[in-house]
Amino acid sequence: MAEDRFWIGVHGVIASRGKVLVLRRAASMAYRPDHWDLPGGHLAIGETFEECLLREIREETGLAARVERMLGVNQGTEGPYVQLIYACAIPLESPPLVLRPFEHSEARWLTVAEIKAMRGLIPYLERIATRGLLDFADAS
Repeated sequence: MAEDRFWIGVHGVIASRGKVLVLRRAASMAYRPDHWDLPGGHLAIGETFEECLLREIREETGLAARVERMLGVNQGTEGPYVQLIYACAIPLESPPLVLRPFEHSEARWLTVAEIKAMRGLIPYLERIATRGLLDFADAS
């Protein structure tokens, strides 16, 4: 089997008071516009996974999160893509959430059950929800 290059995505399950932050991708996004996603993005050369995640969360939401632990890894089904999924938290006295309109059009805090029942989840989010990687948030 031939080897191929692949992308690494790092995504945060930001849990607070039993709910998880999900973001709706902007209609102008090339990949999966209007789908629900977790904060995160692609690893840049020279970044650690945690540095990438904190940068992406700050860029996408304005929130100052902290990484708590790795929840798991997801192998993409639509090409050479791997997502690392981390549990994250934000301080209770966090500044207001601010979205970048060219990336995300809406943010919601939802229970895990609400996320699992949603239509329009980005494929990896649907997979990790089904696999139970979000379930820890119910106890937060």
